[in-house]
Amino acid sequence: MKRIISIFSAVIISAFVISCGESAQKKTETPSVSAGGDMVLTATNEQIRDFSIDGFPGGSSKIKENEDLENMKRIVDLVKPIIEKLPDGYVMEIRGHAAAYPTKALQKSVSKKRALKIYKALKKAGVPASKITYKGLDIQEPLEGYDPKDAKQRRVSFKAVKK
Repeated sequence: MKRIISIFSAVIISAFVISCGESAQKKTETPSVSAGGDMVLTATNEQIRDFSIDGFPGGSSKIKENEDLENMKRIVDLVKPIIEKLPDGYVMEIRGHAAAYPTKALQKSVSKKRALKIYKALKKAGVPASKITYKGLDIQEPLEGYDPKDAKQRRVSFKAVKK
């Protein structure tokens, strides 16, 4: 429940920050594309920092439980409007992660399949393919404070990036 409240609060605060930034930008005659773009990336990535989809069983890209499936749907619903607000030249990168499996090839394969699963869910929800991309990160960005083999490492996260 704490996680839901945290996510909901982040969405509300981010929507306020983005809307304030949009009205401030409208008042400016010549906005800086570079600085504005960096600000958009920073604000967006801060907004989605804690959004992750977990519940993947070891070595799989399937969501295992009803609660985890509902979490995936909820995160997709939260991320979709954020993606739609990304300016041209930016995309949301869906990033698959894996726990420390026996081989690098398995880590890469599983993490990529997880990211692809969420990519497809976002496309099915109506997000244009031109606004999203996916990438398998294997164990390159582990969650701090968790063992590399911990189930929490088996997740999908999001990051706004330049095309």
